[in-house]
Parts: sequence; structure tokens; C-alpha cells
Amino acid sequence: GGTADTVVIDGNREADGKAYWQLGDTAHSPDHKLMAYAVDEKGSELFTIRFRDMGTGVDLPDAIPDTRGGFVWSRDGQTLLYVRLDESHRPLMVYRHRVGTPAADDVLVYREADAGFYVGVGQTQSGRFLQVIAHDHQTSEIYLLDADRPDGPLRLVAPRRHGHEYHVEHSGDLFYITTNSGDAEDFRIVTAPVDAPEEANWREYLAHKPGRFII
Repeated sequence: GGTADTVVIDGNREADGKAYWQLGDTAHSPDHKLMAYAVDEKGSELFTIRFRDMGTGVDLPDAIPDTRGGFVWSRDGQTLLYVRLDESHRPLMVYRHRVGTPAADDVLVYREADAGFYVGVGQTQSGRFLQVIAHDHQTSEIYLLDADRPDGPLRLVAPRRHGHEYHVEHSGDLFYITTNSGDAEDFRIVTAPVDAPEEANWREYLAHKPGRFII
């Protein structure tokens, strides 16, 4: 049983004749018709995001230059959120790209005002929500976006508070939030309604226990 492996990107072949070639992040669209992938061909740590048609093996004309390389698909399989750098090469901006449109038309979704923070993108394991994550080494702030409405509004979960770290997952009608709030040095888990994720609505699900580190 099982099917034969399929090579989607052959790094050796792609790098042939180039002085430098590095593969960054890769991600299939939810319908597996496209694969987004990021490459650095200069050694500059700046990545160009490209899109490969999984049926033909041919790249689409789309090319998003000078990115951080991180990205995430919405559930329509046509929209990508990705991180762009500022003039000092700091990952501070999140843009939205629609497959088949010029990168110059991409829409700014989020810009971080604090140069001491960094921005990343992700999604809940359920795939229902995309995440814009602003963080430094000890503080986090998370915005959620309905993965079925990638052009919709961001929703802030909890505003940043120095030393507060939290992470968000989703199941059914609830968010499950791992947080070190309430002096939970080794973290605790709270829940919040999907339609009201703000901290005022957090309810204890798994209490903090010293020495039991929750990730």
C-alpha cells in the first residue's frame, strides 16, 4: 500500500548554476493545488515567495520579493499573509497577497510601531483562525483573523503587558489560551468564547502548578 513519493522542489536542480540558493518556508494551500515557497538567491536573508502549481509543477508569475519568508494560507487557497521587513530588515509588517495579483498591490494588514518587537504569522491547529503575533523575548500580543475572511478585521485577544506571554489555540466554540498571567510562572490554560476572546472573559481550565511547565 501507499503511494510513491513526489518531489515538489529539487533543491539541487533549483540551485544549479546559481552562486547561492536557500529554501525557506514552504506550505501547501488548503486544497493542495498550490505550494507557496520562499527562496533566498543572494545570501541576503531576504526571501522571495513564489507559488508552484501542484498539477503542472510550473511556477505562477507571482513573486513577492524581500520578505522574511514566513507566511500562512487562508482557507480559500488564494490568499496569503506574509511578513515583510522594514528598511532596517526588522520583521514589523504583515501583508496580504491575492494569488494572481501583483505584489505591488498587496495590502498592509498590520504594522508594529515598537521597533523592539517582532512580528510573525501563524494559525490555530484547527485552521479556523490566522494569527498575527507581535512579541519580544518576554511579552506577546496576538491578533486573530477568520481564515474564511482573510480580508476581514483583525481581533486583538489581549493587549500587550510587559512580561505577559500567551498562546492561542481553538476548538469548537472556545479558544484555549496558555498564559503566564496571574503569577503562573509555569503557565496555566484558560478558555474564552470565540466571539469574545478578551481577557475579561478568560475562565480557568487548567490551573498553574509550580514545576509543571505547560507549553
